[in-house]
Amino acid sequence: MKIVRKISSLVAILLLAAACTTNNQNTSDCETECSYTLASGETAGTVPTSIEGTYNLTYSFAQTGSPYTDGTTATFTLINNELTVEIEGHDCITLKNPVLIGTNNYKFKDDCRDNIAFNVSPNNNGTFNEINVEPLGQGWLGQFHE
Repeated sequence: MKIVRKISSLVAILLLAAACTTNNQNTSDCETECSYTLASGETAGTVPTSIEGTYNLTYSFAQTGSPYTDGTTATFTLINNELTVEIEGHDCITLKNPVLIGTNNYKFKDDCRDNIAFNVSPNNNGTFNEINVEPLGQGWLGQFHE
């Protein structure tokens, strides 16, 4: 009976250790990952930890040419300088290597699949504000917000 308890305890410890290791890694269930390569003149962005988290947002202000319609819902997960985008009716994608825009916006460019960008915009106090959808170059297509 002591052997069964020891084995059970060992298995429980190993499972707990494996669960903790898995939770600490930044893994995504998305099959598509896009690692953007900075172009000449672009500055790498480092997203502040103060805006890391998971956000359930709704799209509005859809402009002509926007890939989404007003009312589309999405979940964005921002962690370790990566943005996972899960938009209603679309396959998810994980975007890496944001570009710093101005002094505090972080543009994650999807140049692998959809050829659009998600510009993560914090408030002046450093909290999360919204995510603007933009063409890869200049312009504005709409925004996801709470």
